[in-house]
Amino acid sequence: MFVSLMSILLLVFGLLILIVVSIDVLITTLTVGGGGPLTSRISAWLWRIALQIHRWHSNHRLLLVTGWLILVTVAVLWFALTWVGWTLIFSADQTAVVTPKKLPATTLERIYFVGYTIATLGMGSYNPQGAIWEITTAIASVNGFFLVTLTIAYLLPVVSAATQQRQLAVYISALGGTADEIIVRAWNGKDFGQFDQHLIALTPMLAQQGELHLTYPILHYFHSIERTRSITLSLVALDEALTILEYGIKKSNQPDPAALGAARRASAAYLKTLKSAYLEPASENPPLPSLERLRKQGIPTVSDRQFWDATKHVTKRRRLLLALIHNDGWVWDAIASSKTTNRATTLDDQTTIDKVILH
Repeated sequence: MFVSLMSILLLVFGLLILIVVSIDVLITTLTVGGGGPLTSRISAWLWRIALQIHRWHSNHRLLLVTGWLILVTVAVLWFALTWVGWTLIFSADQTAVVTPKKLPATTLERIYFVGYTIATLGMGSYNPQGAIWEITTAIASVNGFFLVTLTIAYLLPVVSAATQQRQLAVYISALGGTADEIIVRAWNGKDFGQFDQHLIALTPMLAQQGELHLTYPILHYFHSIERTRSITLSLVALDEALTILEYGIKKSNQPDPAALGAARRASAAYLKTLKSAYLEPASENPPLPSLERLRKQGIPTVSDRQFWDATKHVTKRRRLLLALIHNDGWVWDAIASSKTTNRATTLDDQTTIDKVILH
């Protein structure tokens, strides 16, 4: 009775593990609604630990490594749990796996047999005994094949998506390192010239980033130690610049409204992607960008009071931007006025090509 009950428990626990892992793998790799329940929790847990260490002692390199560590950990965890699940199933019957001498395999030998099988390498020196266990072995092999295939099919595009993410960050950094710098650089003395062409080009790139973050939620944890390649800093600086252009610049001097509106909506879609995936707005409001530097450059702006009143309805949006900054290990000053910091100076001609400001 004891052996029978133990066999049932091993089968049930093994099947439960396989079901949980299979659901997690399928949701993470084949849907665009975010990561599976297991992947999401493990990723968030590892990132929170690294972020807490970073807050105790600033270490952007740790955050950089953590993103790639999460990627590897997820793949290893899928395979390890699948291995455990099938090992429990093949341990439910003492005669399920036998040695070349037809003796019941030990626990270590069953672990070896299962690992060899799900890695699609064959069965090694051990064999299943009986038709039921032979069929079970075939199912385990098929399960391993799909696991390896889906994992590889998931990991390779993530690397490509991370490259596209850095490319977008550098593009935005080239326009300016902070919100007011983006606007000042676009101003030619009388209007914003061809800046609307940049907004038109950025709109599909922003939309693509939102979809990539839904398809590959692990991108949320890819950090850059070089500010010009930080997608978080770039996107927040751009969104703040769009806020100034729409609510802080006089209507007659704004860029083409179709281009400005489309870019702002694409940025909002990206932010909604982050909120639905893993991020909640911060509890406090970030300071509004100052219009003073723009006025000194001769850019027609509304009054500070008008700007404050016009931006009341985007408070939650800006709180989400602040949460995004904090969750990536930065502070709001990293994208604040160029008077205090300018994260894109490494792209200027005055800066030597080998000088890189990391943090």
